Parts: sequence; C-alpha cells; structure tokens
Amino acid sequence: MRRKKKKNMTDTKHFSSEEWIDFVKGALAAKQAEPMQRHLETGCRRCSKLFETWNLVHQVGMRDVEYQVPESAVRHVKNAFDIAAEPQTKGGFFEIPRLVFDSFWQPALAGVRSSASGAPRHLLYKAGQISIELVLELETPSDRVHVTGQVSTVAAGDTLPPVPVVLSSGDRNVAEARTNRQGEFRIGFVPEQGLRLSFGSLMGRNLTIPLDGTGMRTFLQP
Repeated sequence: MRRKKKKNMTDTKHFSSEEWIDFVKGALAAKQAEPMQRHLETGCRRCSKLFETWNLVHQVGMRDVEYQVPESAVRHVKNAFDIAAEPQTKGGFFEIPRLVFDSFWQPALAGVRSSASGAPRHLLYKAGQISIELVLELETPSDRVHVTGQVSTVAAGDTLPPVPVVLSSGDRNVAEARTNRQGEFRIGFVPEQGLRLSFGSLMGRNLTIPLDGTGMRTFLQP
C-alpha cells in the first residue's frame, strides 16, 4: 500500500503575534526560530506582515532606550510635580508653564562643557499665548545667581501690564521684583531647596516656575 507523502507543516502553519515578537527580539531557541524563518521564506503574506510590523516596533523601541533625557529636564519635571502636589491654600490656583527650551539640552562640543562652567543658562517657557524667557547667570566668585527675564505674548504689539514677580521657598519670600513696560525684570538670590518663581495674573493665569535650587553646581550646570 502506497503511503501518502507527509505535508511540510512549516509551509502552512501560521504563527501568532506573540511568537513573532519573540522572534524579532531574538528570544527564541534555534529549534523554534528556524521553522519560523523557513516559513517567512515561503512568502506567507499574513506572517510576513506580522513580522514586519513587530520588527518595526522593536526597532523603534530600541531607539527609545538609547535616547537619554537631559538631566535638567528630569529635574524640572520632578520639581513641577513636587509643587503641584502641595496644597494650594495660599494664592489659590496656579499653573506651571511648559518648558520648551533649555540651553543645556544642546550638546556641547568636545572639551567645551568643562570650560563653560558658570556660563549663562537660557530658558523659555510657554503658557498659551504667554512666553517667559529667563537668563540665569552666576555672580562669581560668590554663589549668588541673577535672573534676567522677559514676559511677552505671541501677538505682535500686545503689551502686558506690569506684574509682580516673587521668588519664594515654601511660605517664605526670598526676593521680589516687578516687570517694566517691556515685560522685563531682574532678580537675584542664593540658590536653595524648593525655589519657585511666581508671577501675578498674566491674562488671567497665575504662573509658577520651579527652579532646582539645590546648589550652584547643579543649578547652573546640566
């Protein structure tokens, strides 16, 4: 009696998404990966599509792992969460503007970073149509910091009325200033824990910026 030829199941079996995820990650033993590779070589559209999809996801994930978030950005987010978690009993509701630029995010040329210690730090914050620019400079040889800032709006020609600017730590005011007609202000202080820069009502918004005043070296260096 003639026996029927056994069909190669490698050519017909489809593999699940979970199996293709392990395949692209290289998490399978050779005896598991080899039949999947042979199956791909048969031109199976269904499994080829799954393989391509998860291979792309894996590549994107690997790039995300390699990306290093600037330490200054991490500190800003942590400080913002600390402030947001506090009971807002004094002064009512406030808003933390979005940090959209920090000069420390730009990579320095080799050998430049160490020689640029104490160089001015430029920051830009946004809250709706409001922009707040800050330049932080170290007063050498002391540990005192001077902040020169400007508050402006997106619309050209719009001017904001003078507003108070208060630098505080907890319930204590460290320094105070007031914006001029151009929205400019200047304020000086010695860094300490829990510093924040608060502005009076700007187009109906009470804005507060956390400053990582944990010491001069961490404050003015990335």
